[in-house]
Amino acid sequence: MRRFDLGGLRVHVFGGWGEIGGNQLLLEAEEGALLLDFGRPFARWSAYFTEFLSPRTASLGLRDLLYLGLLPPLPGLYRQGPEDTLFPSDLERNLLGGDLPSGEKVLALLLSHAHLDHTGAVGYLRQDLPVVATAATAALVKAMQDTAQVGVDGEAAYLTPRRPNPDKGGLLDGDRTLYLRRPYRVLGALGKFHERSPSGKKLQGHPWEEARAPLPLGPFRVEAFPVDHSVPGAAAFAVETPEGRVVYTGDLRRHGRWGARTEAFLGSLESLEVFLLVVEGTRLGEARRARTEGEVKEALHREVAQWEGCPVVVDFAPRNLERLLSCLEVARDVGRKLVVTPKDAYLLFGLAEAEPDPWKGVLQEVMVLKEEKNRTGAWEKALQDEAGLQWVALKEVAQDPGAYLLALGFYEVNRLLDLRLLEAALGGKARRGAYLFTNSYWADQEQILDLEVLLAWLGRLDFRLLPEGLAKLPRDPAGVENPFHTSGHAPEPDLLEAVRRLRPRYLLPVHTERPERWRELYREGEVLLL
Repeated sequence: MRRFDLGGLRVHVFGGWGEIGGNQLLLEAEEGALLLDFGRPFARWSAYFTEFLSPRTASLGLRDLLYLGLLPPLPGLYRQGPEDTLFPSDLERNLLGGDLPSGEKVLALLLSHAHLDHTGAVGYLRQDLPVVATAATAALVKAMQDTAQVGVDGEAAYLTPRRPNPDKGGLLDGDRTLYLRRPYRVLGALGKFHERSPSGKKLQGHPWEEARAPLPLGPFRVEAFPVDHSVPGAAAFAVETPEGRVVYTGDLRRHGRWGARTEAFLGSLESLEVFLLVVEGTRLGEARRARTEGEVKEALHREVAQWEGCPVVVDFAPRNLERLLSCLEVARDVGRKLVVTPKDAYLLFGLAEAEPDPWKGVLQEVMVLKEEKNRTGAWEKALQDEAGLQWVALKEVAQDPGAYLLALGFYEVNRLLDLRLLEAALGGKARRGAYLFTNSYWADQEQILDLEVLLAWLGRLDFRLLPEGLAKLPRDPAGVENPFHTSGHAPEPDLLEAVRRLRPRYLLPVHTERPERWRELYREGEVLLL
């Protein structure tokens, strides 16, 4: 936790300093404050929690997270009201306080994009706090919550009320018949997607509204700039404060499909005075040119074309819909149909309202895997009722595997077992398949174990993992050259160019494990590094 006093502006960094992700920043002026993202700090989180040891938020609210320093102890910032609370007792309330501003002073949360290291702690914030985001980010946040079995930590778009249990302590669900909306202020077209309930419960409370730009918030004026990142809807923010313009980059790059957005963002601000630049630095120290998404698509095309008549799977990260779009174009070029999961289709369903070009056309072109389930959620029924969608069963894929490109991930690998059984039942001879791994790889212990499990499945099902370097279980999988993937973050030369073009008076590095690298890149006096 760090604090910087810059005249009439105080900057509190609760997460994102010396770590990648977990951004939790607060801009504080005399008449109000703004949050810049409110994500989960994955590295610090994993020091205390594992798959089977989780925070006790459902029963004890914020007790564990506040005590462990995974949330800033700002009184008035979190869910603590008559109809909903995450504070069942004084034990939790006593963890708040210190030399910190009141959370009631916070006027809004500026949400840069829909990745959990930026949104993963929004569920704890008080229900009436406005969330400012692009239409695409708001749609993705809601779609992610609609399709998941979430607890308190996943309640970023709407929440189930909690109340204290007077008899046994802890928390109980409040009114089980409704969800309470968070008040999103959407930059772009709002549409009707935000009104859809993922179940039979009603969505009540704060309506979502379209926001004008620049958006006035107390002593601040906020403007959003679309930027290139691996998830649609990513934005940087420029905030007029009493001390001057603060620019927050969020996560950005220039080598993706939407690189022109980042260039336009820099071009819009480079002739203006920037008081403080809060800049991401995930790839500080990496000087080599970044692989473009176009080059990734070419590599995928070359590989898929070699597997004519064989089953081919592409594994990309959830919400990397840029990669989904690349895979769709590859499938089209080689005469296959891209098959996506219902969850991916639902993300496209939400995006189709926010950004009809290109997502409405993408939704209508992909094929959606028809899954055998005893129960169908409201979000799945909404998909089934949507006109123009193309559904396909695994039995149809088994009849002609070479006609499809399957977009499946680690948690859908057992669908390939069904595919093999159906191929055998149809009397066909199963051909060896390819499994193209297009994800990033951090090589933490959990991912290494997942890779071993994936290889075991693929070995039994006769699928070849590509790139081959991963199949050898290297000591450092993150170092394996992967032509099917590119980073969602700018390399060091691009970050340096961005800072030089914006010429800030102060520079605050976040989302990096090497903030001190800027002292090597900048001469003394050129910029004041916080």
